[in-house]
Amino acid sequence: MEAIIEFFGRLAEIPANTWITQVYLGLVNGSVLILLALGLTIIFGLMGIVNFAHGTFYMTGAYLGWLTLRLTGNFWIALIVAPILTGLLGAGIELTMLRRVYNKRESVYLGILITFGLSFLGPDVMRFFFGKTGLPYVTPALLDGTAFSIAATNFSRYRLFLIGSAFSLILLMWLLLKKTNLGLIIRAGISNSRMVEVLGIEIRNVWTATFGLGTALAALAGVLVGPIFAVQPTMGDMIIIQSFIVVIIGGLGSLIGAVISALIVGQVLTLFPLLPHLQQLADVVIYLLMAFVLLVRPRGLFGEEGVGE
Repeated sequence: MEAIIEFFGRLAEIPANTWITQVYLGLVNGSVLILLALGLTIIFGLMGIVNFAHGTFYMTGAYLGWLTLRLTGNFWIALIVAPILTGLLGAGIELTMLRRVYNKRESVYLGILITFGLSFLGPDVMRFFFGKTGLPYVTPALLDGTAFSIAATNFSRYRLFLIGSAFSLILLMWLLLKKTNLGLIIRAGISNSRMVEVLGIEIRNVWTATFGLGTALAALAGVLVGPIFAVQPTMGDMIIIQSFIVVIIGGLGSLIGAVISALIVGQVLTLFPLLPHLQQLADVVIYLLMAFVLLVRPRGLFGEEGVGE
């Protein structure tokens, strides 16, 4: 009992501005995870591919954005060009590598091996061309500085822009999936891809477009974090694990599940370091949360039964 009283006593001693700062940073982290999880969940849900190379596409987008920024001096051009180039690269990989294994036995495992191999190849390629040291972005002048302050916590314009970009992408993805023919096909394919083929729709072309879209979203996240963190070859290693946890907790193919799960994971990773005696448990907690969800609801919080089978 004394230990519990001491725990809550130390918790009450944490200043309010510290809580505000951590919640704010958790929202930033959650926004990055949203961008990654949106692409990963439609690839995972529609194609059944466990895309271990998703973090590599995130890192590739960051490097292409840095290169575009160096060549043009314009962050906004980099924000457009890097996701497009990475999306085309992803579509090309789907056409030349992944498509070859769809009709083979153990195609799921072959897809895992291909993307797992790419996850090792990508960082080495970037080390060869750009070196091992981190490469800094320049924050665009329009978004530099502090937007406002609350309780001594400064809310930077750029981080607010990142959060706004993530939620804008949520709206655009919702419109794509709910209001367009491509979105209808994607949602139908997530539920039953064979039935889509029976209806005369070339589902493989949809797979290519979806894989390209998913990798473009990962690249967009990479460009957006560039002004916050230095771009480096290993930047996708940890975030891909967190992204898979987000998708599993939220549910395969669920847009709202990916969003809510990303926000939860983002807050856990930033708030747990504040708790007395629990500073080192943030990473452990998200694994425990994933395990609990799988035990109670194996298809995820918002996943539909049968998706991904």
